[in-house]
Amino acid sequence: MSAIRTDEKCDEAQTMSDNWILIVPKQPEHIPSQDEAKAALELLEKSMPDAEEFEIVQSEHIQFFDCGANLETITCPRCSADIDFDWWGEAMSSDFDETSGCQLNEYPMPCCSASASLDELSYEFHQAFGRFALSAMNPNLAKMPDETVSEIEAALGCGVSVVYQHI
Repeated sequence: MSAIRTDEKCDEAQTMSDNWILIVPKQPEHIPSQDEAKAALELLEKSMPDAEEFEIVQSEHIQFFDCGANLETITCPRCSADIDFDWWGEAMSSDFDETSGCQLNEYPMPCCSASASLDELSYEFHQAFGRFALSAMNPNLAKMPDETVSEIEAALGCGVSVVYQHI
């Protein structure tokens, strides 16, 4: 979300950008135990002492964790061709259901007609789908160290994706 700051000395509101680091299990349906989530959150807090806010996000249904303004390209996992953002947006809309979240159905790719689900596409910057995430707001960290990612994976008991979101 963008934060809006109003300065009394200025009639215009300024939009300030925010950054998040999101840690999402690679298996979209995976939800760690409460103890695993707490241990992983403690590791995240320890590794990012300058972050403004930490949060555990858990949902009944699969949701999309996007990279915001960082998104540069989307490519086909089968033939590596660039995927048009309009095609992707339409596929995202048809894949999402208001009552049950993201379905992650397979779609014929517009480039090669091979089938793939939206979570199989290659995103630059990375994006993820899941029911669980750890979130750190404005962590003042460009990239998570591999060692920290490995420690969080061990605490959660699963492989994770790291999403760098800029809004």
